[in-house]
Amino acid sequence: MSTYTARREKAARLRRLRGIPGYVPTTPVIQHIHTLRKGGWTNTEIADTAEVDRRTIHNILHGEVATVHQRTITSILNLRPEDAPNRVPAIGTRRRLEALAVMGWPISHIGAEAGIYGTQVTEIVVGRRQRIPRDQAEAVARIFREKALTPGPSKRTRTIAAQNGWVSALAWDDIDDPDEKPQGLKRRRNRTAAA
Repeated sequence: MSTYTARREKAARLRRLRGIPGYVPTTPVIQHIHTLRKGGWTNTEIADTAEVDRRTIHNILHGEVATVHQRTITSILNLRPEDAPNRVPAIGTRRRLEALAVMGWPISHIGAEAGIYGTQVTEIVVGRRQRIPRDQAEAVARIFREKALTPGPSKRTRTIAAQNGWVSALAWDDIDDPDEKPQGLKRRRNRTAAA
């Protein structure tokens, strides 16, 4: 038996004697990983930040392991959704997309131009994504600077924006300030992203 193996076995015996489990069920960490992912974390970012093997995250989520080391669980549970790396609050991006829709720019087209595909752009507009990748926010901000005051091609998008009570770029002093209220139009509560 190698010295390394002997040390590991001795440490495991000592943990058991002290009542400290070496390996624990994955159940408590699965929900936390899902919460982190909703907060904008990727599996790779979770693994790298928690300093665990990337395959471990995959194995936990796909039920390929029933238990993992206590250190792994603790490292993952210490991560917080709001600390997602390279993520920024989505509120400014959401307001920019809405303001572009007011001008007649279809949200799906703006999303595609910014590299935001599928349901991601809808989730931003309806407020399901609180934080988004910085590069997506910067891409939307660039498009916003180019098009915010130029009429877009879609009358239907303008109609949907009006029905939702969305406001133009001119309604904001600081479009990224979560506490700022738009000047002028009153925003409605129901929100759709059909634009």
